[in-house]
Amino acid sequence: MADPRDDLTAIVDEVRRVTTLPGAQTLRHRSDRRRRRRTAVGVAGLAVVALAAGTALVQVRNDVETPGVGPATQVAPPVVPSATASAGPQEILGGRRQVQIVLPGMRGATLAIDRDGDQVRATTEQGIDDRALWVLRPEGGRYRIVLASSADAICMAVVHDAAPGSVRGRACDAAASTQLFRIDQVPDGSYSIFQGKRYVQVVDGTNALVPDLPEGLTTTYEFLDRGPR
Repeated sequence: MADPRDDLTAIVDEVRRVTTLPGAQTLRHRSDRRRRRRTAVGVAGLAVVALAAGTALVQVRNDVETPGVGPATQVAPPVVPSATASAGPQEILGGRRQVQIVLPGMRGATLAIDRDGDQVRATTEQGIDDRALWVLRPEGGRYRIVLASSADAICMAVVHDAAPGSVRGRACDAAASTQLFRIDQVPDGSYSIFQGKRYVQVVDGTNALVPDLPEGLTTTYEFLDRGPR
């Protein structure tokens, strides 16, 4: 017959085996294994997050940097200079252009020959191209001012008659010094006309062009291009 104390001893031994704590080294090994597992899981999680963030960043960059495809840019046609573009001073003073001689200080009045005479004066009359278009023909550093539309060669000519004289349209004469004028540009870009010893200017009242006013420069002119002669 078995001894009951043997059974009790066996039970006590089993309880001791189950409840006995593992040694310190064993605990450290277990702790290290758990830590490595947590680290591995954490790294894997970070990798997933980083991959997702990288994918999102690439998508954002593609959205920002890839412009929408719009219509093809149209190339503007080349600019063709206008055939009627105004000429410069070189062409005008070279006798190759017809011009209106405009007085900027008189509301755009122009120099023209009288309708019923031969005197030159400033006028705002319209439709008078046949009497108001001139060619500045260079000649030895001076100019003949020739009526552009006349069938006969008509030039401005200074006449020293009753003071302050007059300027008239006369037949061009190569020997007549009274038909030669000096034209100079002044600081504001307009021009003076000089003949003999005085400036040729417009007198108040009659608006006549005269050569003998006893005063300094008060009348200047601009040359409005009206095409080739």
